Amino acid sequence: MSEQLTPAEQNELLEEITLVLVHTLPAAYEECVVVHRALGSHSETLGQVRKVSGPGFPSLWTPPPAVGELFDRLRSGMYAEGLGTWFSAKFRLTYPFTYSVEYDRDNEPRWAEPPPEAAYAEELELYPRAPEDVPDWLRAKQPSGGA
Repeated sequence: MSEQLTPAEQNELLEEITLVLVHTLPAAYEECVVVHRALGSHSETLGQVRKVSGPGFPSLWTPPPAVGELFDRLRSGMYAEGLGTWFSAKFRLTYPFTYSVEYDRDNEPRWAEPPPEAAYAEELELYPRAPEDVPDWLRAKQPSGGA
C-alpha cells in the first residue's frame, strides 16, 4: 500500500491513463470503456472500443499493461483508513480525450478470471476495513468467516 493520494494526484493518474489510452487505441475510436477490477494483489483490466465507422456495438480490446499498473497505483492511493478502497473502476474515454470514472467500493466485481481464494484475506491485510465496512460477500470469504 502506498501513501494516500490527494485529489490532484488522483487526477494526474487519471490523465496518465487517458494519455496511454489515446496513444494506443485503434484509429477512429469514438469511445473506449476500461474496467479495472482488483482484490488483494489480483487484478484484471478489460477494455471495449467503439469506432466511428463500424458496427454500433463495441468490440473487445486489451489495454496495455501500463493501464492496469496505473489503476493499481490509483486504487492503493485511494485507500481510506478503516473504509478500504474500491474493488472496481469503470473508466469511459470519449474522443478525443474526455473521460469519466466510476468506482465501486462495496460490490463484488464480476470477474472474467476469478481471483485465488487467498486474495480475499489478502484484501483486508492490504486495505483494512472497520468491521461495519466489510461487505458481506468479502466477510463470508474470510477464513474465520468474519473480519
